[in-house]
Amino acid sequence: MSCKVYQGIPVSKGIGIGKVYKYSREKKIVNAATIASDNIEAELQRYCQAKERANKRLKEIRDRAAQELEAAETKIFDAHVHMLNDPVLDQEIKGLIINHKMNSEAAVNQAIDVVIEKFNRLENNFFRERIKDIQDVGNHLLSALNGENTSLHDLPAASIILADDLTPSETALLDKDKLGGFILSHGGETSHTAIMAKSLTIPAVVNIEGILEEVSQGDTIILDGIVGKIYLNPSVELLNKYRERLANYKKRQDDLLVLKDKAAVTIDGFKVQLAANIASEQELEKALEVNGDGIGLFRTEFLYMNNDDLKNEERQYNVYRKVLTAMAPKPVVVRALDIGGDKDLPYFDSPDEINPFLGWRGIRILLDRQDIFRSQLRALLRASTCGNLKIIFPMISSLEQLRKTKDLFAGVKSELELAGIAYNPNVETGIMIEVPATAVLAELFAAEVDFFSIGTNDLVQYTLAVDRNNSKIANLYSPYHPAVLKLIDQVARAAKRNGIGVEICGEAAADPLLTPVFLGMGIRVLSMNPGSILEIKRDVRRLKQHNAEEKAARVLEFKTEKEIEDYLKNS
Repeated sequence: MSCKVYQGIPVSKGIGIGKVYKYSREKKIVNAATIASDNIEAELQRYCQAKERANKRLKEIRDRAAQELEAAETKIFDAHVHMLNDPVLDQEIKGLIINHKMNSEAAVNQAIDVVIEKFNRLENNFFRERIKDIQDVGNHLLSALNGENTSLHDLPAASIILADDLTPSETALLDKDKLGGFILSHGGETSHTAIMAKSLTIPAVVNIEGILEEVSQGDTIILDGIVGKIYLNPSVELLNKYRERLANYKKRQDDLLVLKDKAAVTIDGFKVQLAANIASEQELEKALEVNGDGIGLFRTEFLYMNNDDLKNEERQYNVYRKVLTAMAPKPVVVRALDIGGDKDLPYFDSPDEINPFLGWRGIRILLDRQDIFRSQLRALLRASTCGNLKIIFPMISSLEQLRKTKDLFAGVKSELELAGIAYNPNVETGIMIEVPATAVLAELFAAEVDFFSIGTNDLVQYTLAVDRNNSKIANLYSPYHPAVLKLIDQVARAAKRNGIGVEICGEAAADPLLTPVFLGMGIRVLSMNPGSILEIKRDVRRLKQHNAEEKAARVLEFKTEKEIEDYLKNS
């Protein structure tokens, strides 16, 4: 079999070599077909084999859930196994294959639809709420017929996940020890799934249309997350070549570790703080491994994705306390819950929106659902005695929003004082600069906050009106656009004039081409995925501040992103 090469967008560096693990969570598109009479027995056998695989899969999920969840919560998985083995459903499917000569996919689909219709007609809410379970069981059966997986639990070792897309929560729950990387047929460079892959140092390539249809479960594959190439069924020579590259890549990463305990300081003595972006306790470990200068962005929304209660103050307190204690006395910047956009929680009742990135998200949700916001602020303030906590508010777009937020924050402080609960009254608060309106009014905001954090991912998206997850327009998304860089420079100058701190926490902070530009603008804190900290530290230690200032000034004179990118690559 000859090797086939695909080109995608590399979103997380690294090399993965392994077997394809196809994954799908969506309801299957059923390819219905009529079978010949002499194929009925073979089709029945095919259905029975798929049912056996689905049974095995569901029982594995049930057993794993039993280890992690309370007994009452695992009963749902027992129910799934019972549904799959329901004799009425089984006879219905077999009858459609035998009497109507349907292929298995069509028979399963029709039989499941019949059950759902019956449940829909029932007035009892309990049974009506079981419809999603029936659909889930049907999807397991259809996936088994297609040789696909519907779960990311219990990955085989050295798996390369191949999927249409992964949600940030699915990425957060992956078993990294068994994962060689992932390939998505959709997605962009700054989607939250890509960001999490970088933070977790998982090699990843996205935006390869059609690959799902051409690759089979268990195929051997090479994933090159450095240049974005995928090699399907590579030759022995190519495999050996990539094994050598992988060994060299790991050696280069190990060599960077000598910088771990050295300061990020330019040749002429300007100190830079290189902090870590994290979303989980796993990523905290990576930040500690590279000795990051604190946590520059703690994305708290991902803490909620593996739980089902947004208001569990004690659970939040314990996580914040652990992170603050581990990083003390270095700063930990915690972003208040920023759900919405592409970060939905399955149990949170959010409306369907035409454009969720411009909809109900971030501070807009928190000010509407103050019960959720208050519980998080209480947990944060209680944990503030354990380290150097700073809090940042997301998606602020007006002074009115900021002032309401500050009033609510002051109210939570008063509650704690009245209750005699200890906290640090001097916790600094800041805002994300990710909406162009806020960047334009940076001078006004600077007078009312302790610091700015420039979230370049959303700032680029909103400034250029480019959906960062839309692969069709991925080429229009660029942090080198002169409008974006002028806004960042404007924010940095406003912060300096008002004597407040400013940091960059978007993906651009880890772009080595932009490192001298940001330093030249006077920005002294860059927060990035932990896997990039040592590479950027190496670059900072090779720079001179006055050269960086000259480069920043030159960049701000250019009129197009191409001129800027070409200049940065060649200067």
